[in-house]
Amino acid sequence: MPKEHGGSGWTLVPDPDAVKVIERIVRELLEGVTVSAIAVGLNADSIPSPRDHWAVKKGRDKGGRTGGVKGLVKDAFLWSPSVITRMLRNEALLGWKMHRGKPVRDDQGNPIMATAESIMTREEFDRIGAVLDERSINNGDRTDTDALLLRVIHCDSCGARMYLNKQEGKQRPTYKCNPYARGSKCEKSANIRGDWADDYVEAEFLRLVGPIQTTHVVVIPGYDPEPELHATREEFAIHQAKEGKQKSKSALAEWQKRYDALDMRMGHLESLEKRPEQRIVTPTGRTIADEWAAADTAGRRALLVEAGVRLDVRRGVRGGWRKLDTRRVTFSMSGELDPAAEALAGEASALESVARGDSPTEGTSVRLVEPATVAEPVRELVAA
Repeated sequence: MPKEHGGSGWTLVPDPDAVKVIERIVRELLEGVTVSAIAVGLNADSIPSPRDHWAVKKGRDKGGRTGGVKGLVKDAFLWSPSVITRMLRNEALLGWKMHRGKPVRDDQGNPIMATAESIMTREEFDRIGAVLDERSINNGDRTDTDALLLRVIHCDSCGARMYLNKQEGKQRPTYKCNPYARGSKCEKSANIRGDWADDYVEAEFLRLVGPIQTTHVVVIPGYDPEPELHATREEFAIHQAKEGKQKSKSALAEWQKRYDALDMRMGHLESLEKRPEQRIVTPTGRTIADEWAAADTAGRRALLVEAGVRLDVRRGVRGGWRKLDTRRVTFSMSGELDPAAEALAGEASALESVARGDSPTEGTSVRLVEPATVAEPVRELVAA
């Protein structure tokens, strides 16, 4: 036990080997890697899962009975998205003492610390939770496909996503609307040659935003007491539901003691102010075109998705098989880069007018703006 905490007895400290794995997971998560891809990478690198980690530490064999299918024994327990998500949402990372998934609290309702060296701060824990919440809806991006326009290309008739269909033989892959796979109907389902769609979107995207300068964004997490307050309210409601069920004075006294502690903790959390996150933006000296040229397919797809690029495709007409009929497609962009693209187009139009000696159209203006950012990963988590 550290001297500042009494200096007598023992306490828990983070396992440095486990912390390295947690840091890797958090770093990749904040870089945009999906939880599924993180699990695949950990298994590929033969990093023991939490269940096998302690067995390896003690020199025992990995694996064992699953506790599910009777008699099933595994040689090793692998990482999975659910294992990673459950681990990152566990308040034990805050150093809290946990019992059956709930924090153990003192008389004032404060979580009892199991260690003086927590792996994460409350701000970091909430930040990661917010990323997981967002991914649970968005499901992140896939890296196991060479379809550039996944999540970008849509059927104009039904609005559903179109997917790359690889043809047999020498036929080129096509993006297709496949309503039957979704169990629905599409009145005018579309398909389009993959290379035509890819080339068109690339050309339009770089034309609109290629010259825009990128920036490096470092996010310093803020603090919001609301997540812990919400969890404490739920714990309080469960405890309150047991009111009047005590058969002894001792049990009633213990119930009242915990009631007062939770009430006090909620009061304390309500007194705390929310602190907004800070964003430190610095220019990289590179453009969107530079980033595009250096990226692989997954990286380019991420740029398109982040910029809110969408391509709507209508059904083709007879004879339109020799080249892309641009009347069939509608390109749009609604992300952070859109205002900068508009400003860039305005500057180009104004400069063109000056070069011709034209006077600006009455009522129009050109606005020089700070280029929109392509967000970089949030700072890495560093263990205490």
